[in-house]
Amino acid sequence: MRTAITIVVLLVLAVCSVRGQPTYHVKPGVSHSLDGFVAHYEDSTARLSIRQVTNYPFRVLPGSLLNVGYTASHHWLRIRLRSRRPQTVFVEVDNPRINIVWFYQLTGGRLVRQVQTGDALRFESRRFPNYNWVFPVELDGKSPTDVLIMAAKRYEVLGLRVRLWDAGTFDQKDRRSYLLWGLLTGFTVLILLINVVAFAATRQAVYGWFICLILAISFHISAQSGLGFQYLWSDAPAFNRLDPQLLSGWLIMLSQLQFMQHFIGQQPGQSRAFWVVQVFKYGLIALLGLNILLRVGDVFPQSHFQWTFNATLVFTVMSILLAFWSISERIRRRETVVLFYTFTFAVQLVGYLLVFLINLAFTQGREPLFQIDSYVVVVINFLFDLLILSSGILFFWFQTYRRQNEQLLTTLHQQEQAQSERIIEALEIERNRIAEDLYDDVGAILSTAISYVSNVIRKPEVRERFPLLTDARQLLDRAVENLRTVSHNLMPKNFAELGLARSLAETIDKVSASTDIRFEYIVAGTERRLDASTEVQVFRIAVELINGIVKSAGATQATLQLIFGTDSLQLMAENDGQYAPQYNNLHAKVAFINGKIDTDIGLESATVFIEIPYQIVRPHGNLH
Repeated sequence: MRTAITIVVLLVLAVCSVRGQPTYHVKPGVSHSLDGFVAHYEDSTARLSIRQVTNYPFRVLPGSLLNVGYTASHHWLRIRLRSRRPQTVFVEVDNPRINIVWFYQLTGGRLVRQVQTGDALRFESRRFPNYNWVFPVELDGKSPTDVLIMAAKRYEVLGLRVRLWDAGTFDQKDRRSYLLWGLLTGFTVLILLINVVAFAATRQAVYGWFICLILAISFHISAQSGLGFQYLWSDAPAFNRLDPQLLSGWLIMLSQLQFMQHFIGQQPGQSRAFWVVQVFKYGLIALLGLNILLRVGDVFPQSHFQWTFNATLVFTVMSILLAFWSISERIRRRETVVLFYTFTFAVQLVGYLLVFLINLAFTQGREPLFQIDSYVVVVINFLFDLLILSSGILFFWFQTYRRQNEQLLTTLHQQEQAQSERIIEALEIERNRIAEDLYDDVGAILSTAISYVSNVIRKPEVRERFPLLTDARQLLDRAVENLRTVSHNLMPKNFAELGLARSLAETIDKVSASTDIRFEYIVAGTERRLDASTEVQVFRIAVELINGIVKSAGATQATLQLIFGTDSLQLMAENDGQYAPQYNNLHAKVAFINGKIDTDIGLESATVFIEIPYQIVRPHGNLH
């Protein structure tokens, strides 16, 4: 009996309350728009039940958007649907961040289905798994159906849009949405892995802060879109009380400013804005910690969201101004990295302004100028960051590493060159010492032996009795001459003073006197003195060419040309020998002084051409 009375009362209340309520006729195969079909009633007491609220007059909204600004009331929405045939439709409340959401379906005045959910309850309370609030409605094709929705927030901004979908369209839309979210997640993970690898390999802070920026924006999007509650903390609804989508905006500002400083290379001694940015960051960190503590302690619950929301808008403007100040200090220098970041910041600034205007309209309870959710703009900005900033980081830091590697290689080459020059200098000193010892000690001994033999063979009887002494005297003379040639080849006497051209002339004169080969020596161009080590190496190369012709070419004529060109020194050796001259490490000696060698070996001649670039002339010192 009591149940029958309740049903009758509900039926009477429903009939009375829907007077003036427009009915939306659901037609298959068309897109649905509820503009002008959604009625609203505000329960300021937050105590009315479904039976009580249907007795109050509802006001029809001009569209399908409800935007009431800051509120703690219960806001009821009613939609009357009718269909000519049985079908299932989906009513969607397009705002995943509502503390309390109640769905009711009344068909023919009877309550046939209800769902009580909200982000203050566990995710499974939604009954229909979706990042938004979705309520399936069964239309019987006969009686009108009333859908009542109650939405409430705890002294926060409440704005929502009611949408209607037929089953097939909603399924396609739902699959497409989750596919796009999955692609975005996969792409984000890929960019994260690339930057993690780069950070692990280089230990550069810019990669670490870009990773923090990606994580902060990803967390913000997941919280703002409702995906975070669906997949990350579905069993911890208390986490929603911290307003993660709002506080993560503060983390984005912190990581963005920190990343900017490392990306453009902002240093304390080069920027007046540096310490202002630092103070802003530390202050923001302190306020973030304080905000979390107050929320955990449930202090000032009525004003907390409004204070945080307004502070977020103010801090966003301040962070944009600080970034603009930091960039403007460096943009005059026309640095490529700063110009690149200026471009990316300008694009981001457009997105930030859109988000600011959209959120500002909701805080004032007005219709926003742009009919898109703010998180959509954040996602677009995020994709831009992933694509452009990641490419910029990899490009500019690759260039930096390349310059560093080139500098290291140059430094290493200079060190190797200096070490080689020290080794060469030590070898030359040792060569000179050996040459002096050979000439002064061994040469003196041989000269004394020649003197003794000469004194003995002056006597006719001795010369007749011992004819071999005459041959010994000749051998000793030849040994002294060879000793002089070897000593001269090791290092001509007074080489530093004579220079390369005259030292080679003396060497060729001595070789010509001791061999049957006819040597011709030609010097062309204005003689140019090189540094001592280079001249010594060129002399060694020339001696190597001469010795190769003498020992293994089988030549009768040879020419050595020393040409002082404009940019390089050329050395050319030609001979008419039947065999290719054999050289000892000639290519290595030429390569050591950055020279180039070209050989042309024919049946009746052989030519070797060597080109040596001029190097920086250092003070010419004496070789000991």
